[in-house]
Amino acid sequence: MSRFETTFRNAVANAERDVMIEQIRSNPQMSLAELGKLATGELGSLLKGITIGELLGQGGGAAAPSPRGGAAGKPVKVPRALAKAPEKAGRKGRGAAAPAKEAPAPAAKRGGGSKAVVDTRTPAGRDAYDQGMLNALKNAPGPQAAPDLSAVVGGTPLQVRTALARLIERGLVSWTGQARGTRYTAV
Repeated sequence: MSRFETTFRNAVANAERDVMIEQIRSNPQMSLAELGKLATGELGSLLKGITIGELLGQGGGAAAPSPRGGAAGKPVKVPRALAKAPEKAGRKGRGAAAPAKEAPAPAAKRGGGSKAVVDTRTPAGRDAYDQGMLNALKNAPGPQAAPDLSAVVGGTPLQVRTALARLIERGLVSWTGQARGTRYTAV
């Protein structure tokens, strides 16, 4: 499969995922039982990768599971979201859609916290964050753990794992180990 075809298929899959997240968000009256019924139907494959944080709008945008080894230690392919679905009018009590936020610099610190704030909700924000992650790995003295990269580049653990999954998928980063012992290296 060509790189273009892979990118295209991932874009389509992620657009479906983003629409699913936005539809669930725009129907807050939906019960967990109703959501469970969706999970058993043909939408189940879309729902299995969505976190509660994503539904609540936390965790830095659409993300995917961590880059864990599949069968025989091979990485699991993780599709990436290309754009966030537009906000719906009236969501969270607002009378109109929220204005688009500008991406803060990756090193900007959240007030009083130890994690740097990064915006991975836009393609440009994700690209900048991925490039920062790749630069951190290239400048590192050896294989790095995800928390070490977060200390350098910033972001939540979910944003770090998601960026690493994108870089692994693109063939720019390799990894060894599993769980807390996973270490990443620039290729």
